[in-house]
Amino acid sequence: MKLIELCNMLEIQKEVQEKLMECEKHIDFKGVEKEMEQMKHPECWEGALERLKSLLGSDEDGMKILTCQLECVCDTYAKYEKLGISKEIFIDTMKFFPRFLQDHKDRHGSYRYVWAWWVVRQISMVEFRIGELEYEIRMENHKHLIDIHIPADADMTISKLRNSYLEALEFFKKYYPEFIGADMVCSSWLLAPSLKHVLPENSKILQFQKSFDIGIMEDDSLGFMDWIYGSRNIPIEELPENTSLQRKLKPYLRNGGKIEWTSGTLILNPF
Repeated sequence: MKLIELCNMLEIQKEVQEKLMECEKHIDFKGVEKEMEQMKHPECWEGALERLKSLLGSDEDGMKILTCQLECVCDTYAKYEKLGISKEIFIDTMKFFPRFLQDHKDRHGSYRYVWAWWVVRQISMVEFRIGELEYEIRMENHKHLIDIHIPADADMTISKLRNSYLEALEFFKKYYPEFIGADMVCSSWLLAPSLKHVLPENSKILQFQKSFDIGIMEDDSLGFMDWIYGSRNIPIEELPENTSLQRKLKPYLRNGGKIEWTSGTLILNPF
């Protein structure tokens, strides 16, 4: 698959596509071949990314690294096909790129790519979007785990979430059978018990929480700020009030309220 074909498949924004095509003309891919290959292997991610950034030089808007990573995704597509994983799952997984490009445009007024450190998961096929949610397979202390991530555009309706959980379990049973029976875990502000002080009882977020056995909580985390307000460095009085959640949360925070970063295990085991 060629880069332009991938961009069209994922509906990468036209303005970004133009920049990518220009980068493709000027990047010496032979000179960064080793680093691009290493991005496909989890044990090499960190070092490979740092070396690649150094070799690419000035890249203020991240378009050079984005070009390289999308070239890697072209190879990943071939691996999906070889395994028989559906094109739908590939597209849903890789639409991470236009989603976060658009998020930066909406928040800051320009397209900029700042997620190279995360998307190595999609490149190396350890993270997949299945239905509404994303699932990352990993090992921790010799134990198989499946991390659940919640995309910003996920429909949090309980029936759709349950369908996603069940489809994911079937997916891993078929393609990664070593993860059969692995705990499905989530670490997010969305699991924070204190949200009950802010949201109505019938909110989708509070319903989502009921599917998890809550474990570790970080009381002083500001991680929720990044996702709800776009930054943790905004003074409380200057927090935006563009969404219902932003408006409800602001007075709670003004009065000293906290939103814990919380970990939980999914209460669902159909095997």
